[in-house]
Amino acid sequence: MCDGKEAEFSLKVMINKEKTKVLFAEADSHFIDILLSFLTLPLGRIIKVLHKHYGDETPTIGSLNNLYHNLANLDTLHFTTEAAKQILLNPTSSFEDEIKQLKLDITDSPPNEYFKCTGFLCLLRFRSISMYLDNVKRCYSCGGIEIVIEKEEEVLADAASGDGVFTMDIAPYIIFDDLQIFPNETGLLGIISIVGIADMDKAEPIKVTFGFSEIVSLLKASLISQTPLSDIILSKTRGIKNSVFESETSLNQIENEQNPNSKKKTLKVVIQKSTGKLVYAQAKEDFVDFLYSFLNIPLGGVEHLLTGKTCVKAIDNLYRSTTDLIDCKYFKSPDMKKRLIEPNVAHGCISDNHIFPLTQKTLPDPYHYRSSWSSSKFPNGKGSYLKGPQTYQITDDLTVTPFCIFSILSNLNKQKIHVSDVKEVEMQIGLKEGLSILKASLTSTSALSDALLNNVSIKQPKTEH
Repeated sequence: MCDGKEAEFSLKVMINKEKTKVLFAEADSHFIDILLSFLTLPLGRIIKVLHKHYGDETPTIGSLNNLYHNLANLDTLHFTTEAAKQILLNPTSSFEDEIKQLKLDITDSPPNEYFKCTGFLCLLRFRSISMYLDNVKRCYSCGGIEIVIEKEEEVLADAASGDGVFTMDIAPYIIFDDLQIFPNETGLLGIISIVGIADMDKAEPIKVTFGFSEIVSLLKASLISQTPLSDIILSKTRGIKNSVFESETSLNQIENEQNPNSKKKTLKVVIQKSTGKLVYAQAKEDFVDFLYSFLNIPLGGVEHLLTGKTCVKAIDNLYRSTTDLIDCKYFKSPDMKKRLIEPNVAHGCISDNHIFPLTQKTLPDPYHYRSSWSSSKFPNGKGSYLKGPQTYQITDDLTVTPFCIFSILSNLNKQKIHVSDVKEVEMQIGLKEGLSILKASLTSTSALSDALLNNVSIKQPKTEH
């Protein structure tokens, strides 16, 4: 692995003679690995990376910026532990080992820490090691409290073999402006069929170098533009945003995979009668816990949940390249393609309040030795991030605040909405509704309205006195 921000990639790029559009680029497996690594990053990790690089100029990624930064500002007293809040602010990928082997790691993440029991019984019978979410460190196997912390590199052997991380280090790959990726065997006629003969007749080659800043910019552009290569290479950001939010998502592949233990969440939505617009939503801690859990889902996991139809077109193309366009023989190992297509959530990060059919990464050897830890808040890596019972107010752009009548009345006055002009409806949020909110959060700053108001049958709640 090269040292951090000093690594660079050389690309051969074909542009039109007007220098307004990238037709395609040719890159080696190291660069392709970087692109594929985008799919392994949890949503919260992406927001954190972009904010660290762009600061106050961080681009708006749907409602995710609000969700992340509002979480950061929410008092720790609302969470079961400080660690529960931190794991949402600093989401871990189930591909941490692979990310650290990339030629360039834009996430700049520190090594994971593991807790190892040094009690006599554990040392005698088995090695007990675990990642952990809580400050309580008590061995679940022997009951001992002789715990030491080890850095990841001290307990995990380097998994790298050869030069590639996700893909084989063989022939170059072809990347199109919208992040479709093909092996070089696609050939000239295959490229022409995608680019078009007219553009190819007016093409000229250039060489481009991508370093740390360009890769971060490419991550940003892939989330907000349909032409990310042109945006970065030619500085041709033309304001082309993702498609208008499409509410219908095919659930054929996952509708039978819903977590059998999950329960629907109740959401009360206050709507202005005269306009039909959402004013705010009211929810218990379990629904907010569910919203915050979005931050731990890897981008490829979102694609899998939404069957490759997120409305983020460049990322959809990147995912489709992984599923359909790049054959298994080009991946580093037989299971690598499946891991990228259906990525796990990092070990110990799934809340009991999740609705989606998520799976967590199992700990590799030497962790499979009845290793676990007890905790009053997140027992065995499960539980809730937020304490309860609590009630929260949620705005359309997923800004979450503790419920406060005075604040609500003040906001209604500012918007010149009379209390007689609002009504409350109750919604049950299950798998379909949850997926719709997740999808809207990627592209819309009115996520709740776009996801729910036009697509969920709602009922008036019982009159309360």
